[in-house]
Amino acid sequence: MGTRKTLILFFCLVNAINLFSQNTPTSSSALDTMPKKWDSIATVEIRTERGSYFNGKGVGLQEILTESEFKKAACCTLSESFELSNTVEVSNADGVSGIKQVEMLGLSGKYVLMSRENIPSINGLATLNGLSNIPGPMVSAVQLAKGAGSATLGYDGLTGGLNYQLKAGMKDPRLFVNLYSNQQARSEINVISKSVIANRAINHLYLHSGGQYATTDMGNDKMADMPLSQRYFIADHFQIPGKNVEIQGGALAYSDIKRGGTLKSGSKSEISLDKNDFQFDFLDQHAEAYSKIGVFLNQSGSTSLGNIIDVSRHRTASLLNSTLNRKYEAVEDRFYYSGVFQKESLTHNRMNLGMTLSANHLDENLTNERGDSFRLNGWQNSAGVFGEYTIEGSKLSAVLGMRADYHNIYKAFLTPRLHAKYQINKTNRINIQGGMARRSSYFIAENLPLLINGRTIFLDSASLIKNQWLPQEKAWNYGLSYMKNFMMFDYPATLVMDYFETKFLSQVLVDRDQNATEVYISSVNGKEAGKTRIAQVDLNGYFHRRLTFKLSYRWINSQQWLNHQFQQQPLQSVHRAIGALQYQTRNKWYIDAVGQFNSRKRLPYYSSINHPQHPGYSPNYWIVNLQVRKVISQQFEFYFGGENLANVSQHHPIMNWQNPSGNDFDAGYAWGPTNGRTIYAGLRWSIF
Repeated sequence: MGTRKTLILFFCLVNAINLFSQNTPTSSSALDTMPKKWDSIATVEIRTERGSYFNGKGVGLQEILTESEFKKAACCTLSESFELSNTVEVSNADGVSGIKQVEMLGLSGKYVLMSRENIPSINGLATLNGLSNIPGPMVSAVQLAKGAGSATLGYDGLTGGLNYQLKAGMKDPRLFVNLYSNQQARSEINVISKSVIANRAINHLYLHSGGQYATTDMGNDKMADMPLSQRYFIADHFQIPGKNVEIQGGALAYSDIKRGGTLKSGSKSEISLDKNDFQFDFLDQHAEAYSKIGVFLNQSGSTSLGNIIDVSRHRTASLLNSTLNRKYEAVEDRFYYSGVFQKESLTHNRMNLGMTLSANHLDENLTNERGDSFRLNGWQNSAGVFGEYTIEGSKLSAVLGMRADYHNIYKAFLTPRLHAKYQINKTNRINIQGGMARRSSYFIAENLPLLINGRTIFLDSASLIKNQWLPQEKAWNYGLSYMKNFMMFDYPATLVMDYFETKFLSQVLVDRDQNATEVYISSVNGKEAGKTRIAQVDLNGYFHRRLTFKLSYRWINSQQWLNHQFQQQPLQSVHRAIGALQYQTRNKWYIDAVGQFNSRKRLPYYSSINHPQHPGYSPNYWIVNLQVRKVISQQFEFYFGGENLANVSQHHPIMNWQNPSGNDFDAGYAWGPTNGRTIYAGLRWSIF
């Protein structure tokens, strides 16, 4: 579908919806009663929890996921908390590691600016596995914004922003405990302790431990469907409010250990210790400290100065294929500072001016017995200034942003951003946004799941800058969104439709389509740079004051230059749909049902070896989840349920699993779940 045809169809749908809503009779079927009906929404009695919703108060449009939404996906990490969202898609990165691959606007999570309390925090080496180390029960909310984000946060963030907030409110319980376990030997414990220090200063301590303590072999291929794992997380966050100065800060650390591969002879739950068998080992360690200091420069608070400092160290060590002795080790040290001056005028226009400084040192080493190794040891430093001006009108509002940065490797560059909102009327709005983003590629670390194989690795060394770095990835992103609030079944409903395009100017690709026994990592630009188009429709509302529904459909066309031609991005569903219902009884039983449809996915090239388990495309499949939750009191609630109740399972996600030392062995063909149906139960306990 061409861009012009897509936009024409988009506006036709908008007009049709407006016409339908204006002519659909309500309790009094005159046209002029619709605004009155909307004004009365605040008086409608709603008994259900507010899980996710679209926030259209500002210039930009955000999807907000609340604590209630995370309770519907009880397990276990932030990367596993998006089952009801089509904005963020999460899937298995491969058939061995258990790493969850995050996508937004049809591109992987490395293009998303992931932050905590608006501090860029999940980046660099942490990008691949960072969301999997944030415990979901400790998160109070997530804000999702599509497209190139604010110039304030940085020059990256091409496809959107994901900002999460830990539970750190004054009204939080003094002690919160969450316990989870399932029949596949996975268990989790989360503890949050709140202390009130003095004068409304508060401190939160977060403790987490969890892991996978046995595995399965659904496909009878003598390979573990999921790795054994052990994960620890500890964090501390404090807030000190003040009349002229507000201070927040804290520290966090986590450790994630995974072990997968060939199963022990005669066992379907234990990993083999035989050195002649295929083994995968993975270690991720992260430590971080941060502070936010806000200074109000006048009594009204309309003029302020904000300062953010964040320092971190991340270490990754992995044995990707023991039969080839393919190892990856890396350490990254990061420093980040941002200073923002904000001034708000009497007309509610705002101006943000500021600067950022960052310094990252990366030392990584990929080795194996074949000699196709790579070593990188160097600094990436950048300094930037930015400005944003917000204009708020009764109909038209806009945010104009511009960054100018200087990078020690890539020199000087500009990244413009534009966000605009047109308020058609009280219940209808259109958002337009566009901008350029750039990012430095961690082309080995970001693609570790695609290197769990026996393929020979070829790196396009001719395009390396200073013999270490590939060129920056650069792309334009632009999109159009429409949001409508209206009455359906005498209850409020929200419709959101959007269309986004991402056009790369330069792009780093990992090509497994040229040859079934080789991996090519290269930088392409110009006509060979990719283009991604995505359209999505979301409808949220109520069938009854105790029964909510959510419907979502997403279409993607993501073309990449693979095997010297444009092809659909591998392992990605073109069509994806989600339907969800929640019913709440009078005595606080909550029943959540979710159905998720995924269309077939193109599998990477594998025709040089005649393999019966590689048909070229995956099948269409459904994922069905059901959960029942009971709130016993303000202190106690328990929950139980099942995920993937249809027992969908990919039995052979690993090509040539019989010969891990062969150059056609490849674990990167996971298109769906590998561990089948999951039954779980848990308990939440709060002390106020």
